Amino acid sequence: MFKKIGEPIFVIAGIWRQTEDVGEAFTMLTMPPGPDIAPYHDRQIVILERNAWVDWLDPSVSAKDLIRPLPEGSLSVEQVG
Repeated sequence: MFKKIGEPIFVIAGIWRQTEDVGEAFTMLTMPPGPDIAPYHDRQIVILERNAWVDWLDPSVSAKDLIRPLPEGSLSVEQVG
């Protein structure tokens, strides 16, 4: 389990849409892993920094400017199971 250090929650970037044939569809975006995830997996979800949450919902802000790995040491790792 990964936790964002110093924050009780984090936000995952995603895309939502309503379609007639599928209904509501939601996709969590992934990217190459940042330094905290790379030892465990070759992909990771896009975690948005707190100061980017509002920007993610603003269509005038480019998603490319917001999708980037977190700095090393941003996530703690705990084995479960």
